[in-house]
Amino acid sequence: AEGLATNLIDPEILRDKAKAFEVFRSTYAKNDSIEANKSVLKQKYDEAKGAGEAVNESRSQISQLKAMIEQLRVERAMQGIQEADEESNEEEEKHKCMIEKHKTKYKENFSKLRDLKGEIENIQSLMEKQRGMLQKDFEGWFNLMVRQHKSTKKQA
Repeated sequence: AEGLATNLIDPEILRDKAKAFEVFRSTYAKNDSIEANKSVLKQKYDEAKGAGEAVNESRSQISQLKAMIEQLRVERAMQGIQEADEESNEEEEKHKCMIEKHKTKYKENFSKLRDLKGEIENIQSLMEKQRGMLQKDFEGWFNLMVRQHKSTKKQA
């Protein structure tokens, strides 16, 4: 198979397939690509976590601001005020403005989260293919090493 280390290795390693796999992986030509994808995937997970936290924070802020507006309206109603005075109206408008800012942040982060989900799924799919190829190449290499070891043993 392509990119396989075919030098004879210590026959003791061939007795433990897990150790043989580690030896193979350390010399596998495509291992750098696998490691790079792992790193990118971790970075994307971290970004998604941050975006998710920002979405939740915006949602929480919006709820709090809506509750504050409702409280202002209840207070006005209890005081029998039909028309809001300028001060309470300004406060309500300030809260509404903040709600709009948080809605914008929410939408931006939600969109970012959706995009990251697609990127993460693509990387995961690629890594699955790489793992399959690594396993297939390892099996070919391992069988070749065992055959070579048996053939040198017969010649000795």
